[in-house]
Amino acid sequence: MQPPNPRYQGYRSFDYLEPHADFKVFDLAPEIDRVPAYDLGLSSEQSARVSRLLTEHMAISLHEHPKVLTADVTLLRDYNRTGRNVLGYEGLARSGMTALFDNFMNGTNCVTSEHGWKWDDVIYDLGLRFADIAKQDFVVLARTVEEIEKAKAGGQLALVAGLEAATMIENELDRLDILYGFGVRQIGVAYSQANQ
Repeated sequence: MQPPNPRYQGYRSFDYLEPHADFKVFDLAPEIDRVPAYDLGLSSEQSARVSRLLTEHMAISLHEHPKVLTADVTLLRDYNRTGRNVLGYEGLARSGMTALFDNFMNGTNCVTSEHGWKWDDVIYDLGLRFADIAKQDFVVLARTVEEIEKAKAGGQLALVAGLEAATMIENELDRLDILYGFGVRQIGVAYSQANQ
């Protein structure tokens, strides 16, 4: 774990809303120290080198789900149904990453349906996440390589929107353009089940 990014100012998802009035509040798993720390057996010199490399160069994770889950896993479906999944800003600020490809809720997004992978659920997921990101200035939505580079130069973390499967496209190919317009830059063909 890296020292906190100085650009991160402590924002928590949906700080701009009133808890219990604007959204249902769940007891969430801790972002930091949820499991015992593991230093990989690195010496202090090696740890310093890792920090230097992360500072001087780009580190991009191509598949993440940086949402914070419920402390009680039996409440996870109820939490997902709200559409307001908390983004782990505090944990991301300690990651040392330059950018990550966020694959959102995807198959677990059951805001409007019981089974996920539906168009409306994906739009809710993207819209609510992007609205939350717009309320702070540490994580920025990146649509181009230049925006990732700009985030790095500014000490920010770039989030690239991705989806694990194209299930929600169904037979409506224009939906690819719509998702692109929203900022999605990566999509898998299939995940967990067949699709059209």
